Amino acid sequence: MSVIVRQERPFWRRIFAFARDKVKEGKRANSSEVALMGRLAEGDPDAAEKFVADHADALYRFVYHQVGGVVQDAEDIVQETFLAAVRQAGRFRGQSRLRTWLFSIASHKVADHWRRQRRYAELPLLTEQQVADGGVTQEMSIEQMEMCQVVRQGLLHLPPHYRTALILRYVEGFSVAETARVMQRSVKSVESILVRARRKLAEVLRGVA
Repeated sequence: MSVIVRQERPFWRRIFAFARDKVKEGKRANSSEVALMGRLAEGDPDAAEKFVADHADALYRFVYHQVGGVVQDAEDIVQETFLAAVRQAGRFRGQSRLRTWLFSIASHKVADHWRRQRRYAELPLLTEQQVADGGVTQEMSIEQMEMCQVVRQGLLHLPPHYRTALILRYVEGFSVAETARVMQRSVKSVESILVRARRKLAEVLRGVA
């Protein structure tokens, strides 16, 4: 029996190594993303246009929720994020997915925004322009719009890292591992944050609903 086990070990090592490599591959940028950033670093205007077109909607949505639906703040931060990404394009080596790298820059910009604010601002009521710009469709019922408002207000009452984790995981659909890379934390830390953030958001929503 022991002989069989010794013979099987190299096989299982190869399987584990293969699986580990595949997991790592899934965390990295693909060759087209690396090539795109290389062209961007060289000042290719077509690369810049594609970069923005591929990521603008998701990035805006992420930032919009982070700043409580304030359109001007979201637009400013998105612009700052893209400008920073263009300046840093030559440093992108594909160690993470391009979207993960970009959202990490955006997270720092959002943190800078709140530091400048020094305190949480009161959440404004949804205007018609915010409905159009923030992804809330005219077909949504008044009840649904009110619920969006309540949830957004609830998110603003959370600590920034709770809010970031929830939006990345449940709004943008990032995996826990991707969320950890954006937030520059360990996977276990993010898992713990998500548990506490869900609990805290539930408490907040009971208070503001």
